[in-house]
Amino acid sequence: MGELFDALRQEADKRPNSNKRDERLREFLGDAGWKDLIKAAKDSSITNAVIHRVIKNKGFPISYTAIARLRQDLAKS
Repeated sequence: MGELFDALRQEADKRPNSNKRDERLREFLGDAGWKDLIKAAKDSSITNAVIHRVIKNKGFPISYTAIARLRQDLAKS
């Protein structure tokens, strides 16, 4: 591919503020909640929409897209 495409791909792969988001959510959920989130991220029967709805209902403001990215990251680990 060309140089422009490589630059675009590199920029697209960056995850803005993912560390801050992860830290804030981890603090909000606590250790037990974070472990449950990791378990849910690896369970394909639990959708992103369900995870998003539950976390949002608990009072943590987060977008659906952020949940999808976080889930992707957690499922890899």
